[in-house]
Amino acid sequence: MILRLALLLAILPARVAAQQPDSTLIGTRWVGIHLEKALTIEFYADTMLVVGDRHPLSYHLTSDSIIAVGDTSFAVRYRMAFGKLLLETASNDVITMSPQATLGRPLIGRWVGDVDTSGTTQLAEIRLGVDRSATWRALPDGKQEYGEWDRQTRKVTLTWSGGGEWTGLYDPVRNTLLLEQLADSTGVVLPGGATGVLRKVFR
Repeated sequence: MILRLALLLAILPARVAAQQPDSTLIGTRWVGIHLEKALTIEFYADTMLVVGDRHPLSYHLTSDSIIAVGDTSFAVRYRMAFGKLLLETASNDVITMSPQATLGRPLIGRWVGDVDTSGTTQLAEIRLGVDRSATWRALPDGKQEYGEWDRQTRKVTLTWSGGGEWTGLYDPVRNTLLLEQLADSTGVVLPGGATGVLRKVFR
């Protein structure tokens, strides 16, 4: 899903040169609602990411404005209030964004890594949808299998329509999903599982 912000054509006034951009923005994920859709932004040193876009954005940050260019382009005024990021658009709409805790980050998107389902490791891709749908296939051109996913804090369960269930642990700090084999109460490994390590990619 590509989230689009309305292009804003406001001229942003300069502030006193001594004021610096707010450093609390950098390295943080911010979430809010714009035009009745979720808006999620991550700031890095020289790029920012609107989650759902294919590519990171280049941006310029001043003491009161953000200008970003990429899949989603926008120019807004901003200010911090009570730990919230307030974005003011050219039409005077205010988008209130909150910092998101690491474990609160969504799993939706594309995951790629080495997966072993039957004693052989292969490069694979898993896609997790907002509607809890899931697909996986061996890369580059394996047959796609469909299923659904569920999450309990760090534990992720993938159930496939063709049979089999995978379980994994989500590590949001390292951006990885570690798949582990299921076992019964006696320690016997159950069939239909998988092992491997996948990383979330943004394109």
